[in-house]
Amino acid sequence: EKAGRSELELDSPPTVEAVIDAVEQALPALGHLASSVRFAVNTDYATPGSTLKPGDVVSFLPPVGGG
Repeated sequence: EKAGRSELELDSPPTVEAVIDAVEQALPALGHLASSVRFAVNTDYATPGSTLKPGDVVSFLPPVGGG
């Protein structure tokens, strides 16, 4: 929501890390988030090196507390 958009165009090879970089460039205020969030591609946890296919959905999962 804070990004103000839901899609990004990426150069090849598209990876989760490329998405992180694109978000940090477009929204520098969100750059600090990459070090504290987990990522998912579609419904599976992913690493920054995970490769993307057209139509994949990348989610940024913020830390949560509970207890």
